[in-house]
Amino acid sequence: MLVAVTGATGFIGRRVCSLLRSSGYSLRVLARDPAAARCATDPPTAIVAGDLASTRALRELVTAADAVIHIAGAVRGVTRADFDAVNVDGTARLLSAMDAAAPAAPLLHFSSLAAREPQLSHYAASKRAAERLLAERRGERAITVLRPPAVYGPGDREMLPVFRFMARTGLAPCAGRASDRLSLLFVDDLAQAANRWCTMPATGFSTWSLHDGHDGGYDWAALCAITANVCGRTVRVWEIPRRPLDLIARANAGLAAWTGRAPMLTPYKLRELRHPDWSCDNRAIAAALGWEPRVRLAEGLRATPGWCARAGAA
Repeated sequence: MLVAVTGATGFIGRRVCSLLRSSGYSLRVLARDPAAARCATDPPTAIVAGDLASTRALRELVTAADAVIHIAGAVRGVTRADFDAVNVDGTARLLSAMDAAAPAAPLLHFSSLAAREPQLSHYAASKRAAERLLAERRGERAITVLRPPAVYGPGDREMLPVFRFMARTGLAPCAGRASDRLSLLFVDDLAQAANRWCTMPATGFSTWSLHDGHDGGYDWAALCAITANVCGRTVRVWEIPRRPLDLIARANAGLAAWTGRAPMLTPYKLRELRHPDWSCDNRAIAAALGWEPRVRLAEGLRATPGWCARAGAA
């Protein structure tokens, strides 16, 4: 079985591809930098040079594929156009390429839990727009949309810095309120969901959220307690004053126009971070695939080196 994958060299994509290879699938991946992709992936992975803006590369990627997994996406930007160019337009080009070269192949699309609240940010709106684009193809091909929450694990550059700060300082930096809740997911469990999807007959259109099995998500007190247990130190919640964060976010957005670099912390990102409920449930994906998470937060942190001396030694 040949699986075509976008975003294969990213944090999540690497883990997905590694598991698919170990399960016996043949892979063909899209990469802007083939040399970097060769370092990130093992033979016999076939590499197509290009990105989501290249119609030619996308056609080559999906030709004769038995399934397509779309992980690539933009997570940094300032304007709506920054995100739409990749998350919406790139998805549309991929669909067109599949229509031409892989008309029967099912598609697994990695979206985000943020798509549930498109009014919060340009990123969330672009993810919802991509989902709407896919929903319009309902009945034409089998499409599954995954909405993972915050994903962490080896190679993560978003959540692990937060846990690293907690381990070093004993403070949990909360942009909103200590009572805010969020679901989490260890990256290998997300990869297992993709692997499980490949083994099942793909039909219809589905949208599934998924988390690590901690029903109702974590509040910040729970995050502090788990991190403290793993690292062997006291950790307490630090509700960051709103005004300084607002100023930093606005400054980042202003500087982006001069530097050309897309910051992570922007006013729109702050609106996401301050949303009080990013919890979700596993019922739909469990019923459809028989998938269940294996790794809870404490175990996942212990399995992730480099963020806490005690965890790395475990």
